[in-house]
Amino acid sequence: MTQITRAVVGFVALAFIGLCVLAYTAIGWQGFDRVLAEPWGLVTLADVMVGAVCMSVVIFYSETDWRVALAWSAPIFFLGHVVSCIWVILRFLRAK
Repeated sequence: MTQITRAVVGFVALAFIGLCVLAYTAIGWQGFDRVLAEPWGLVTLADVMVGAVCMSVVIFYSETDWRVALAWSAPIFFLGHVVSCIWVILRFLRAK
């Protein structure tokens, strides 16, 4: 993978973290309750969960130790795809 690809994935991960911090400081966790009260909010959450399942499958097929795969996959369901971004960046750094 190229340096540009790594930089783009890293930038997107940092931008996402910044967006989460901005949302939390603006309205706290009560905003999440409002999202869940809306049908499209539930669809969006389901979309994230489907992505988490797909990314977990990729991680389990890529890692040689199931415990390492589980340690990477489980947090995706709670912390979101910023964990996926970190995993991808680290895989890119290992690839030569």
